[in-house]
Amino acid sequence: MSKRKLNKRQLWRIEKIQQERTARASKRDASLDLQSEGNNSLGAEQNGLVIAHYGTQVNIESLDAASLGQQRRCHFRTNLGSLVTGDNVIWRDGEPTGVVVAVQARSSELSRPDPYGELKTIAANIDRILIVIAPIPKPHTQTVDRYLVAAEALGIRPALVINKTDLIDADNKATFDNFVQLYSGLGYEVIEASTKHGEGLGNLKAFLASHTSVFVGQSGVGKSSLIN
Repeated sequence: MSKRKLNKRQLWRIEKIQQERTARASKRDASLDLQSEGNNSLGAEQNGLVIAHYGTQVNIESLDAASLGQQRRCHFRTNLGSLVTGDNVIWRDGEPTGVVVAVQARSSELSRPDPYGELKTIAANIDRILIVIAPIPKPHTQTVDRYLVAAEALGIRPALVINKTDLIDADNKATFDNFVQLYSGLGYEVIEASTKHGEGLGNLKAFLASHTSVFVGQSGVGKSSLIN
C-alpha cells in the first residue's frame, strides 16, 4: 500500500511539532547538565537496571551492593537514545530525581513493528520470556507460535504459562490439555498457574530466579497479577 501524500500545511505542521520537541529536549538536557555538573548533591555513579519507562523518565533498580534492589525515578538525556526496560545503565542519585548518565551495550533486544512497519525495541537484555495464556480471552496457537519464533531467533529461553487454571472447566479442558501436550511435546516448559489459588507459583518463581524475564500475551490473561 502506498504512503498517503501530505499537503504543504500538514508538512509544515509536522516540522513545527518536531522543532518544538527538539527545543524541549534540548532545554531538558541543558537542565540535566547543570544538575549533573554543578550540583554536588548528586551521588556517586552506580550501576542500575531500567525496570519501567515513563516517557522522559525511567525507574531504576540499583545493582550496587550498598543499595541493591532500591528503586529510584530518574531523568535521562536524549543523546542516550531510547532507553527500554532491561537496559543496564550508570546513574547518579539526586533530588527530586536521579539522572541516568550512560547506558551499557545490550546483549539482546526484543522488538516489534511500530505503526510504520519499523522495528521498535521494547525490552533489552532479556534471557527468559513467559508466554501467558488463559481461558479468557480464548488462546490461539498462532499467537503463542509468533512469540516462540521470536524467542528462538533471539536465543531467549521461553516458557508457556497457562494462567487462571481455576477457570478451566469441562468446556475448555480439552483445549488446554492439547496446549500442554503440544508444547511440552516440542520440548518447551509449560507452567500451569493460578494467582487465586496459588497454584504453580513456586514453579514460576523457580523459572524466573536469577534471570531477566519478560511476560507477554493478550490483554486480560493476568500478566500483571502474576508479576504482583
